[in-house]
Amino acid sequence: MLFIDFENFDISKYSYYKKRYNDEKEKVTKQGNDATQVRFDNPKLDFNKLPQEIIKLLNQPHVLVKTMLFAPKPDDFLMKDERRKSVYNWINGMRNQDFFTVIEGAHLARPINGKAFSSMNIDDPSTYYVEEKGTDVNLAVNVISKAFHNAFDTAIILSGDTDYLPVMDTLNNLGKSVIVVGVKGQNLFKFKQHSDAQIILDNDFFQKCLR
Repeated sequence: MLFIDFENFDISKYSYYKKRYNDEKEKVTKQGNDATQVRFDNPKLDFNKLPQEIIKLLNQPHVLVKTMLFAPKPDDFLMKDERRKSVYNWINGMRNQDFFTVIEGAHLARPINGKAFSSMNIDDPSTYYVEEKGTDVNLAVNVISKAFHNAFDTAIILSGDTDYLPVMDTLNNLGKSVIVVGVKGQNLFKFKQHSDAQIILDNDFFQKCLR
């Protein structure tokens, strides 16, 4: 089974492509060319293809039983942000896919410096910050409970969040195999003693998973 921490993965992928963009701009500038012609690319992925392509990276043959996506739902205030609303609508649509489950956490807007909620302006990010609630706990509960019920032999956790290290130790104690998947730029060294394998995804991989 594949367990995806959507926000951790999404932020890591954005950071990876942002670095590629900055590196390319610097390279073009050093060559004396116009760096404004460099285009920032953060490809949209097909989350049906993504799990299947990850499975192909494993050393031994595996059969994917189910993919579980853990993602925060924006609160009513954050839903006014068209980008957040669009991403949430796409995530919600993934519920219709076969062998795919979406588990929601929450994104909650909070006013800066303890000001009144009425001071928040969706068009001015400096007036609020966003708290994520539930994703880590939801993923941990689901992966451990399903391990106890022998729903899988191998847990593939798509996240570079070290908060999951105790979860991985529990899975190892239950005799399950644990594979950690991250995005290039994430340091998975801390997972070495808590998982059986670590996989890094890069642009060549993502090009196989485009929508």
